[in-house]
Amino acid sequence: MFFVGIDIAKRSHEAVITDSEGKIVQKSFKFANSCAGYNKLLECIRRFTTHRNQIVFGMEATGHYWLALYTRLTKEGYQVHVINPLQSDALRNLYIRQNKTDAHDAFLIAEVIRFGRFSETKVPQEKAFAFRELCRNRFYMVDTVSDIKRKVSALLDQVFPEYSKIFSRVFIACSIEILSKYATPENISKARLDILSSLIIRSSNGYFGKAKLRKRLETRLELRTPAVFTLI
Repeated sequence: MFFVGIDIAKRSHEAVITDSEGKIVQKSFKFANSCAGYNKLLECIRRFTTHRNQIVFGMEATGHYWLALYTRLTKEGYQVHVINPLQSDALRNLYIRQNKTDAHDAFLIAEVIRFGRFSETKVPQEKAFAFRELCRNRFYMVDTVSDIKRKVSALLDQVFPEYSKIFSRVFIACSIEILSKYATPENISKARLDILSSLIIRSSNGYFGKAKLRKRLETRLELRTPAVFTLI
């Protein structure tokens, strides 16, 4: 049996190959975190054996950087163990006087796998993992959008506090269209009224007709330049 310990990193990984006695048969070598890098790793493995059941891989669950390599190796039919970094820390303590290096960590991971005293990090099935990641990304995007909206609203309150009297919801299409062209009361006060009126009616898909728009502005709007919308 051969044991391949892999120290995971963002750009490139470090691998060490040992035999069933713990002897290093392949000194540490780097390979890129890419398809070409994975091919390099597999070519090195095949120099020792072409039988997949004689090779056992071990790696730590470091961030998300291990996932692509794990997927490639499992699809190739290899046995891969993903362990929590805390499990290899105990073995690191036995080598406390040695300098911490990627090569040293890769060897320790190979030893953890060879000893067999570890518990697997649960790796979800591919579809379940993809669904989980999609959900996480969606929640992140929703939170990001909400945060940006809060910041925009805060800035708008500073430069255009009367705006909330025009639109109760700042981020509807019509409101965004106006703000993209007239971001301050001064900009609006200098706008041509016929153009401004047409813009509001068009961007609201006719929801704000002239009569409705005039009524809304007359009852709710108290701008620093109150004559702005009187002709709409």
